[in-house]
Amino acid sequence: MTSRKVVAFPQMITGLIFYITHILLRIFVYSYRFTIIRHYIADFLALIVCIPLFANIQVMLRIRKKNYITFNEIIIYFLIFSIFFELISPFILKKMTFDPLDILFYGIGGLVLYFSQGNIK
Repeated sequence: MTSRKVVAFPQMITGLIFYITHILLRIFVYSYRFTIIRHYIADFLALIVCIPLFANIQVMLRIRKKNYITFNEIIIYFLIFSIFFELISPFILKKMTFDPLDILFYGIGGLVLYFSQGNIK
């Protein structure tokens, strides 16, 4: 039985720490609510946290062969997040709105995830 490595685990944990910090700042620091970073940090962290989470679930289910996240996978998740959260969700949920900057920050987060993997195969 061979052991499988986790995929992008440090990036996922770091992203979660930043996201929890963001939530705590929103709750406890009133002035943070009016900063520009407050609006886009969750979008930036979305792919950094979610893609490794999904990839590691695939590792646990033994359906993933690669121990890294490919650029094509990031593009696919970027498209899924952009279409669902920026195009479909505003029609379903009244509190959601289309924001092209959200899409930009999904992309930046995806690039950070891709290049932070180090030795990409």
